[in-house]
Amino acid sequence: MHNSHSTLHHEKRLFRIRSGEGGQRLDRYLTSVLDDISRTIAQQMIIDGNVLVNGRSSKPGYVLRDGDEVLVILQATKPLSSNLKPLQLPLDIIYEDDDLLVINKPAGMVVHPAPGHSSDTLVNALLGYYPNLQGVEDDTRPGIVHRLDKDTSGLILVAKNARTQAALMEQMKRHEIIKRYLALVEGVVALDAGSIDAPIGRDPRRRQQMAITAASSREARTHFRVLQRFARHTLLLLQLETGRTHQIRVHLKAIGYPIVGDPVYGASRTQREHMLSRQFLHAYQLQLVHPITGISMELEAPLPEDLQAVLQEKNL
Repeated sequence: MHNSHSTLHHEKRLFRIRSGEGGQRLDRYLTSVLDDISRTIAQQMIIDGNVLVNGRSSKPGYVLRDGDEVLVILQATKPLSSNLKPLQLPLDIIYEDDDLLVINKPAGMVVHPAPGHSSDTLVNALLGYYPNLQGVEDDTRPGIVHRLDKDTSGLILVAKNARTQAALMEQMKRHEIIKRYLALVEGVVALDAGSIDAPIGRDPRRRQQMAITAASSREARTHFRVLQRFARHTLLLLQLETGRTHQIRVHLKAIGYPIVGDPVYGASRTQREHMLSRQFLHAYQLQLVHPITGISMELEAPLPEDLQAVLQEKNL
């Protein structure tokens, strides 16, 4: 494998605006098709001439037309991981071997550095334990294979070397890693089990939120099963078939059963009602085939105390 520290390359990605996708601003479109870029970064990329529409540089406010071709040149920058600061934080390690780790992430912890969280993330804590992770990938996410929202607790898979990371990401892409979650929702779900199949993309009106939308969206499927019904709430076991940003939260809101305590997609009163400072969502189980040994693995993280306390409430 070549050492990408010495050879920096630019990645080019070409997008063709499909029928019905026209009519949106170029900067908004970029945030919906590129992972993890804010509108500000998208605008800067356009201003810097790294986004060409039909071969020409453009403006952030350019309104796309059906059939336009958008070429994005992703600049290879100096590896950012060398700037990451190790952090001595206790980690709840559920499983560990030479190739991978499974961690039970607490609510409130961001997975990898992002604006506003540059040194207090899971990645920083991992580097405190495993300085060698620094060389796994030339970016701000050494070892990270998938994410959990800041306020979602539970199981997260971490690769210790590049070979394992690539293999796990490939398994993730092929939906071969089974992820199950526990969620408490508002309302009594009548169906014992069901599936939600609805495409998710950036909410055109509220950029920081995701929504069920036809424009620049990606297919998303969530399966659910009722574990327990209360007077006004339901405890669900959910399984993801795809892993879109905020997928479970958006899908449950869409069918009229938002997650208890969800500050963005839920009813605002519920946080005060249940004394919860976050959404009742926990990554409960992981099933995968170990990419190196080929052994089937099933891992589980018990419900954290703050969520268990909610289930004990008398007026649920």
